[in-house]
Amino acid sequence: MKRVIIVGAGLGGLAAALRLRHRGFNVTVLEKLPRPGGRSNLIEENGFRLDTGPTLIVMKEMFDATYRAIGLDIDQRLEFRLLDPNYRMYFHDGTSLDVYGDMARLSAEVEKVEAGAAARLFQFLGEGAKKYELAMDDFVMRNYDHITDLVKPALGVRMLRTGAHEKLYKQVSRFFRTDKLRKVFSFHSLFVGLSPFDALAMYSLITYADLAQGMHYPIGGVYSIIEDMVQIAEETGVQVRTRAAVTEILVDDVTGSAKSGRPRAVGVRLESGEELRADIVISNADLPYTYRKLVPARYRRHYPDSRLDRMEYSCSGYMLYLGLDRLYPHMRHQALYFSRDYRANFDAIFRTKTLPVDPSFHINYPSVTDPSLAPPGHSVLYILVPMPNLQGKIDWQQAGPIVREQVLAKLEQIVAPDIRKHIVWERDYAPSDWERDLNAVEGTAFGSLSQGFFQSTYFRPHNKARDIDGLYFVGQGTYPGIGTPMVLISARLLEERLVQEWL
Repeated sequence: MKRVIIVGAGLGGLAAALRLRHRGFNVTVLEKLPRPGGRSNLIEENGFRLDTGPTLIVMKEMFDATYRAIGLDIDQRLEFRLLDPNYRMYFHDGTSLDVYGDMARLSAEVEKVEAGAAARLFQFLGEGAKKYELAMDDFVMRNYDHITDLVKPALGVRMLRTGAHEKLYKQVSRFFRTDKLRKVFSFHSLFVGLSPFDALAMYSLITYADLAQGMHYPIGGVYSIIEDMVQIAEETGVQVRTRAAVTEILVDDVTGSAKSGRPRAVGVRLESGEELRADIVISNADLPYTYRKLVPARYRRHYPDSRLDRMEYSCSGYMLYLGLDRLYPHMRHQALYFSRDYRANFDAIFRTKTLPVDPSFHINYPSVTDPSLAPPGHSVLYILVPMPNLQGKIDWQQAGPIVREQVLAKLEQIVAPDIRKHIVWERDYAPSDWERDLNAVEGTAFGSLSQGFFQSTYFRPHNKARDIDGLYFVGQGTYPGIGTPMVLISARLLEERLVQEWL
């Protein structure tokens, strides 16, 4: 039985562990933190339970497929609720708009903002459907080995026909004339670490997936999926070790493949000094961190520090977690606040890497769907404020309180004027915390490597190391990229590769 060590118990690491165990591999997962989950983690304090990372499920079919691959039905193990509406959008002028998956209701909402927009909405979503099909067929659901896997004339024609190569905000602006609707239908590129002014229009597929497939909430929060996966791991013989930080991936020149002439990964060394041997080592840690910190420099011909320094890193986020001693039944489960100057907000985050003057932010109020997250009569509120990564050199000891005050002042305007006095528990999380706790390179929140064209598909780091035999990757650092559905697909692609190469 081939022995596999997985470094990191994030969603991708756990999904890979379950798939590989089902295929007959002997799997051990090593996690630095006290809990599994990686970026999909949990806070439980004073009777409050909050997800620290993803709070909702998009493209639930990828979670269904992961469980089916190991002979299980996720809906028999966990309870999901479909959000209705998907979002409430708050604007700087005090108005709001609800984004529904139901097209009749969504059409009525957009018509309130922009007369005639309903017809263009259907055109926009139709084009999004084409991009979704293009992406899934030709870019997402596949492993890459050679550049010829990507360069195909028919694919170029499809790209041109769908306009997937254009800039997202510019393309959205052809469908919608008002600033408000342009914001509503372009912000999704943030989920892959890109400004809508720089992202490819291909990423309007995320908007399409949100609306066409709906957004699902698992009762107990997204971390309930992590808990269930860990339970399955224990039941099937996967060993999951927490508080087991890996400090080095062991590489041996002697046992390297005679055919390839490359050295081979043979195990890992823990912070405690313990060494564990394996036939296969898989890293679910941030890929740039893996190369820079875990792989000895002499084995990194393809990923030396100079190349890692040149790579484009995703944005970060300031998180504010609140426990409240009252309920706000008028709130939606999920909402966004858009600042007046949308471009200035993104330029601060991605170009000048400075603190935005008037930040936009994401609001998650899961208590309206799931009262079990807080004591009776209480509720929880989660705020995510997109921010520059640590390349911006912001002092978060000083900046954190400034952003907190901006967010609370805006919440008093758009949600409830008394919200500040009802805070009975509070935690915040800054970009420096992402780096400290999760080894997130540059304190990135959504994933380390952003997904511009030259960090996507074939050009994204592959799930098989070029320098070292027996070393593989899973998660957002390899293809297809950032986001929980993509991470689950990465586990599937890794399984396909390992079955082909090792069984």
